[in-house]
Amino acid sequence: MIAAIGVGLALALTPITGTAVAQETGTMAVTDMDFTPSVVDATPGGQTVTLRWTMTDTTPETDGMSARVYLHRQGATAGTYLGVPLVGTYDVGSSGQDITVVPGSTPEEATYEWTLAVPQHAAGTSVTWAVTRLQAWDTEGTSLDWDATRLGAFHNTFEAKTLADTQGPTYDDLEVNHEREPYVYVGEDSSSMTYDLDVQDPQAGISGGTLTVTGPGGQHLTGSFAIDWTWDAGYQGCGYIEWGQTYAGSCRVSVTFPAHAASGTWTVSQVKLTDNAGNTSTYNNLSAAPVHVTSNDVLSADGFTATPNPVDTWHGARTIKVGFRPHGDQGEVASAVVNSGSGNGCRQTSTTATTAADGTVSVKYDVPRGTFTCHITGVTITDNAGNVALYGSEFGAPETGLTIASAPDTVLPQIDRATLSPTTIPATDHFTDLRLTVNVSGTTAGVNGYDVYLIDSSGQWIPAVFGGTSPTFSGPLTLSFPLPSDVAPGTYTIALRLSDQARKSSSFGFPNGTPMPGGPVTLTVT
Repeated sequence: MIAAIGVGLALALTPITGTAVAQETGTMAVTDMDFTPSVVDATPGGQTVTLRWTMTDTTPETDGMSARVYLHRQGATAGTYLGVPLVGTYDVGSSGQDITVVPGSTPEEATYEWTLAVPQHAAGTSVTWAVTRLQAWDTEGTSLDWDATRLGAFHNTFEAKTLADTQGPTYDDLEVNHEREPYVYVGEDSSSMTYDLDVQDPQAGISGGTLTVTGPGGQHLTGSFAIDWTWDAGYQGCGYIEWGQTYAGSCRVSVTFPAHAASGTWTVSQVKLTDNAGNTSTYNNLSAAPVHVTSNDVLSADGFTATPNPVDTWHGARTIKVGFRPHGDQGEVASAVVNSGSGNGCRQTSTTATTAADGTVSVKYDVPRGTFTCHITGVTITDNAGNVALYGSEFGAPETGLTIASAPDTVLPQIDRATLSPTTIPATDHFTDLRLTVNVSGTTAGVNGYDVYLIDSSGQWIPAVFGGTSPTFSGPLTLSFPLPSDVAPGTYTIALRLSDQARKSSSFGFPNGTPMPGGPVTLTVT
């Protein structure tokens, strides 16, 4: 969970609904504002200050005024501010908020108090904090949004004696975002890469930073991140922000590579990080988190194939070949990584490429037993000189047009004879196995399931046995079962349903259905 800086910071999720209303029904104003105390010694840590302000609202029938307050560190010159704001909220009707309404307030005139912890560190031994924005709204559509200039008419600042933060942030775990492959395709459109790093600043806390990546010919590109506060999610900008912003984990920095950016390896060459005291740490001469950028201008490929395709995997998993024809003159293809982006069991066991006499290249690819469809979403081809070509939606690159599928189940289970042994059994015998033997004469997917029924003289179905078996593609299949309980003496015919690995079935011997080959199979119960 993302934590806010300062004690008593309510991160409410209520939007400022008043700003969306075209016609206000009244007017809202701030009439007073001050801090108590006006000077705070924050050096011991844990010191607090209370902001108190009063607002009026002339809107008829309003239920009260919600508010949002932004508190910034002032910079060295007038009108400038440092770092990320402290933000407090109050929402009418919500409970447990750290901004409170002073007793005696009314919906038309209310006084609010916000008591919060004062950060211990700043740019020097003292800092001025200022209310830089106050937003308010009511349920009838009236709203207020005042900036630092208008709020400057009141006592909207307080002074804090602080410990001087003279060191900038540090970082570790700089890497390509774990959800991305370290490759970027840049054709006619730009593309981006996301990097992650963890940042620490044990004093004033982190406010943001930049990454610079350097590629072939010394080309430079820069991306940035910043910690900010949003009404719907509180403090944002990194995957995790510790209380006080002294630690921010998984800070994501996106770098945009323009169309036809230079092909080759790009690395993070510089990291610049800034804290809430305005200190900046610059880390130069790096060679971190390499990614390979390409527009398929040096190495390319076409003619993507899968052999065989579709694949008969009903007899078991298969290893096939994914192939293509490469174009480039800096060495044979060394490897190719094929991704399907599916959970269907398709996977690559070896990325080593094999070049055939006709110049085509292939890699081995495993497909699972049974029904599957694997759409190839990404192919990464690398030659012996280190050049890379990218294909597929995974990289925003040209598609291969390649989908690997299992062979269709075109022949449902077929049998050409059926026999029963024994054909007569006492009604009290529930221990002797009745054996129904059928000869499987045709099936694409192999028989692996069965249901056997006894059909009495009135056409009623009596379940006898159901189950599974190892896939049978041809030849005899024997199904054994005892006489079901409570079967009265009489003559019964045998009905059978066979299922295959594609969960398709054929039935034999049921009333008004496909008859048993060679005629009905009967059982006499005495």
